[in-house]
Amino acid sequence: MNPSIDNYNYKRCYTHYTDCIMNLRQAIINGEVIVAKPVLLLALIDGLGQGIFKENKFVLNEWLEDRYLKLMVENTSHSQFDKPSDIANPFWHLTTDGFWHLQGKEMYAMKFTPSKKWLKENISYAYFDNDLWILLQNQSWREKLRNFIVEQKLTSK
Repeated sequence: MNPSIDNYNYKRCYTHYTDCIMNLRQAIINGEVIVAKPVLLLALIDGLGQGIFKENKFVLNEWLEDRYLKLMVENTSHSQFDKPSDIANPFWHLTTDGFWHLQGKEMYAMKFTPSKKWLKENISYAYFDNDLWILLQNQSWREKLRNFIVEQKLTSK
């Protein structure tokens, strides 16, 4: 048994990351809040729950793209836009929220969102803060966080 996980303060960690999620920097276009970041988080959480991601290294792969697109379609049915946001947008911009990080061959400040092709060629993987990763390893806390995202970021109020 891992004593660091056995004694882990899940509640404090959950509170911290729900605060981070409530403060996600989301684009607002023509009055519509773009839900790409919360949807990407759901896709990642789903991948963890299904055993797709076994370590804290998230590659922009076909499974993640398909799951993200499916969730985007489900959560943007009333959108004014014809197409959901490309996965490259939240994959890149989630780094501005402090708990999502990119490991790349050559990271530098870009003045535009890179293409999905560029991300696949230049980003080895993305990863969560270690504390968030530990929280997401626990099924009940993972489900609780997923429900929080749906209720707070994707449900019309």
